[in-house]
Amino acid sequence: MAKTWASLFSLLIILSLASLGVQAQDNERSVILSDADQTHGPVWISVACVEVSCSGMELIITYGSSEYRHQDSHLVQWAGFIQGNFSWQVIADEGVNSEDLRIDMISSHMDNWTERDDLPDTVPPPGSQGAYSSINTSSPCQGTLPSTRITYCSTPYHLEDMLSEGVLFVGALADQSDKDAMMIVGNPGDVMLLEQNRGANSTSIEIWHRTDDSKTLIGSKGGELLPWYFEYPSDGELWLRVVHNSESGYSPYEFEIIRYDHNTEAPGGGELSNPWSHGEPLQFQDGSSLLYRGHIAASDSQGDSLLIASGPNILLQPECTFRNPDGGGIDDVEFSITIHQVDDTEVPIRDVCGSFETTSLTISVEFRITTEGIDGAWAITLKSLSPSDGSLIGDAPDTIWDFGNMDSRWQVLNLEASIISGTLGYLDNGLDNTDYYGFSITEENGSYVRIQRIGDSIGSFTLMTLDQETGEVVNSTNGSMMIVPPGIHALKVQWEEGMSEGWREYQFSLPYNGPYVPQEEEFVDLSHRAQPFYIFAGFLLLTPLVMVIWWNRDAIFRGAPLAADIQEHERRRLSSLRQRLSAALMSEDIDQVEIEHSLKQLRESPWKAVVEDWGEPVIRHLTEKVEICVWRVSDSKSDLLIGIRVEKFPWDLAAIGVHAAEGSAIEIKSVSPSRMYQDGEVFLDTLSAESKTFVGIELDGSSTTIGFHLSGLVDGAPLAAIPNKSLDW
Repeated sequence: MAKTWASLFSLLIILSLASLGVQAQDNERSVILSDADQTHGPVWISVACVEVSCSGMELIITYGSSEYRHQDSHLVQWAGFIQGNFSWQVIADEGVNSEDLRIDMISSHMDNWTERDDLPDTVPPPGSQGAYSSINTSSPCQGTLPSTRITYCSTPYHLEDMLSEGVLFVGALADQSDKDAMMIVGNPGDVMLLEQNRGANSTSIEIWHRTDDSKTLIGSKGGELLPWYFEYPSDGELWLRVVHNSESGYSPYEFEIIRYDHNTEAPGGGELSNPWSHGEPLQFQDGSSLLYRGHIAASDSQGDSLLIASGPNILLQPECTFRNPDGGGIDDVEFSITIHQVDDTEVPIRDVCGSFETTSLTISVEFRITTEGIDGAWAITLKSLSPSDGSLIGDAPDTIWDFGNMDSRWQVLNLEASIISGTLGYLDNGLDNTDYYGFSITEENGSYVRIQRIGDSIGSFTLMTLDQETGEVVNSTNGSMMIVPPGIHALKVQWEEGMSEGWREYQFSLPYNGPYVPQEEEFVDLSHRAQPFYIFAGFLLLTPLVMVIWWNRDAIFRGAPLAADIQEHERRRLSSLRQRLSAALMSEDIDQVEIEHSLKQLRESPWKAVVEDWGEPVIRHLTEKVEICVWRVSDSKSDLLIGIRVEKFPWDLAAIGVHAAEGSAIEIKSVSPSRMYQDGEVFLDTLSAESKTFVGIELDGSSTTIGFHLSGLVDGAPLAAIPNKSLDW
């Protein structure tokens, strides 16, 4: 008995000394990493030394009343099932810090995504029914509208807040013989992504297709071969199975699987079409578009398209990426880019996914993506490499809009204090020397408008008031205060002479200066004070009427014709004469007798009647000595009728000349009635005082502008009558 107590006492001393040794050893090391957590499921913690060795490195797990330790200078790890609170820490000798360690950990925080009970080892037989464990996942980042959270997922710090874009499933294989199978929920045409697979030991994931008649292994990949894109089958179910790759014990694992629902790709739901058929273009603002993402299944022969808003004369840089199961990239997919213009025409871009310049009519840019039987994911964003004007995408138009045809290429400004910025000068796409904007006036009586130049802003500014019925400019200022009526009006910014080369920025604002209020004045009728003057002025103004009545008393009181009247029979005669003369002059077989007879009748007719009957001359020259009129004969381009009315003094050795003011030389082909002509002049001999002469001529040549002149001797002195207007030929 004494020996027994002695033995027990010795053992207690040994344990105490060992405990004191361990405590002393722990006191010599410092805590490098530590944490506490709560979970219900498999847990794996691994800490590796990234240096050659981390002296004294030890992992300590505390769970309930139990403590687990693992010490190694290269790798320490622990795996097990925990339900409740636990803590862990890594201690090491002096000189080891957190930068020398790499930690990896699996711990579940989602009840629905954790294996609590052991999953079946195999995929159920075809046609078998049961309450099987399943994973239902759909990416919140799929799609092209904010309603599908595309803006949320395109922001880096938001992505960091997301535990997973799909499902992070945590499970464990108890031993080498254990396997886990589970069903994946989805729809035909969905693209599935197995993003990662990691754990305490190496595992592989098998993908199975199960129907009522069969089950088929689609493929199997380990964690080093991921990511893996595959299409949800058109019929049946999709199953996932986790298996060991090596002999090992309890092995927690974690994999991420994402489902991209093809029914949430397009705006308003549904799959993206190719070409685009989903309405308005997607957003482009602040110099770039959002990051748009989509996925193409191997069975989708049509592909996807993306229409992004754009603007004129801007240099754009697209960024296109593509991922597929084989680790390929942009070379495994066919991208095409098309510019859409405001006139509904299209311009293809040859350098796909390289920088390109838009046209002056551009309103949007369309990307079209197709593959050859490959499952994969694409991502597209569009950035501007050149400045824009105002809040527009690209350059403000160089011209004002056509009346009634204003579109999105022109920005309409409001009267407010906000600053508008733009550029003028020599840009990548040439000289940009003018920018036009619209501005809106909504006040009933109009508003006071002026341009506020910001700082030393370059450019000259012009405010233009437009007629809202015709679009014509009815008033303008150099930016100074003016009253502008309600409606849409124009503002022009223009390059100033003497500005240095390169591009320069301008800044201005249209501050609100208040409405225009018409002055309401009270008027007093004082006309009674001038009544005698009104009576006198009335008699004075009626005096000319009395004289006219006296001069025309016979016509008024006896029915005699007025001297200036042209009787109806005279009008009919002149009209018939004009038709016969036009036909004779234009006929290929010229009848000189008919022409001379017709021209003689013209000479005998009153000059005023001839002018009224033949209509407005194309050229008319009137002086104190002579009047010259030139008419076209019907619709003929080469046949002309020239009328000359001489006043008080005769013209001797008179000649009418024709010359080409612009273009090649002009020649006289024929003259009616027959007269001598040479070198573009027709000799008329003597034109008697107060006489009328008519000459028909036919011209030949390709001159663009023709001039006329009459020359001769008047009262013994040479004189020429030259009309100041030319005839467009």
